[in-house]
Amino acid sequence: MKKSLIILIVCAVFSLLCCWAFFFFKVDLGDVSYPSDWDTHVVSSIDDDIQADSMRCWTFQLVWNDMVNEVVKQDVVFNPQLKEVENLNKQTFTKDQLSEDSYYTKFWLMTKDIKKEIENWIDERFDETSDILDQFNRDNVPQSDSDYDWTSQKEYFFYAMLKKVFEFPTVFDKLEKWSFNNRYENIKYFWIDKKSKSKLRSQVAVLYYNDDSDFAVSLRTKEWESVILSRGTNKKSFLESYNAILKKAEKYDWDKSFWSHDYLKVPNLNVDVERKYEEFKNKPFLAADWDSCEISQAVQTIQFELDEKWWKIKSEAAISLTKSAAVMPTKQPEPRYFYFDKPFMIFLKEADKEIPYYAAQVSNITLFQK
Repeated sequence: MKKSLIILIVCAVFSLLCCWAFFFFKVDLGDVSYPSDWDTHVVSSIDDDIQADSMRCWTFQLVWNDMVNEVVKQDVVFNPQLKEVENLNKQTFTKDQLSEDSYYTKFWLMTKDIKKEIENWIDERFDETSDILDQFNRDNVPQSDSDYDWTSQKEYFFYAMLKKVFEFPTVFDKLEKWSFNNRYENIKYFWIDKKSKSKLRSQVAVLYYNDDSDFAVSLRTKEWESVILSRGTNKKSFLESYNAILKKAEKYDWDKSFWSHDYLKVPNLNVDVERKYEEFKNKPFLAADWDSCEISQAVQTIQFELDEKWWKIKSEAAISLTKSAAVMPTKQPEPRYFYFDKPFMIFLKEADKEIPYYAAQVSNITLFQK
């Protein structure tokens, strides 16, 4: 009896611990809650399914587009195919979605010269250095393009950098300590309350407000870029979520101004992550010309900051691709037997004449052999 009671108590305690862990590790994202795995996930495409703490920047999509459009010339198909690759092949995001002065791209044969060229360009355009180019250093990388002239295997390099820095017209008020999700304490925010300057409100536009857990706003910068923030609209992918925000904003016909009785509170953000796309490496696939291709390395970094003064983002992505000339299978010719060991005919003719000057039909070979 005592043993059964102990077992019952242990089971009850275990159940309570499981319940506590479930609720403790839940992250409230409005109308959907996702379990947190205490990691920041970088998704490669705006169409990918997202987890609780995810982010996406278009740089990897851009190098993928260049790889597909300029070298592979058709969709990348692994065996078995990956859903992430299918989404990248859609090319939902392209260069025309951004101004030319905010990004730099380069693709060409992998050489030491191309690395120097990229370093010079990003220094000149963005006053930046690369965080990922050194990962592609190898002793056997050719110096220049001409070293590939006599090889059947070529390695291509695709690179992109995005950098944007925008300031708010007026610096928001700071809120040094506040909680987040009723769990995390002493979190820094910027905000607007009833004591804030009125000009702060002019840089906030209400997209919609259905209730205190379903709303979206847009923050305006000096450069007229928008920072869109929402709660209560969480779909499977970033693209689905963004489209849902647009639909809600279109339907919202109430006041979209941010008034003195409105409040705003946004946490400061500062994140620096790197993703290595190991799942894409060393998986052979075919180019349109039947050459064999493999991604030997794929990397993306995202650095993002948001506070009361500004928001800025820097992101890099790179792919190295080997492309080997196809060795087409050759069909062995069927043997042909020109055996004149049965009755046959023979003709002799001068090259510039129409009629043979000699003809014979051979049936009895002994008559033609002495």
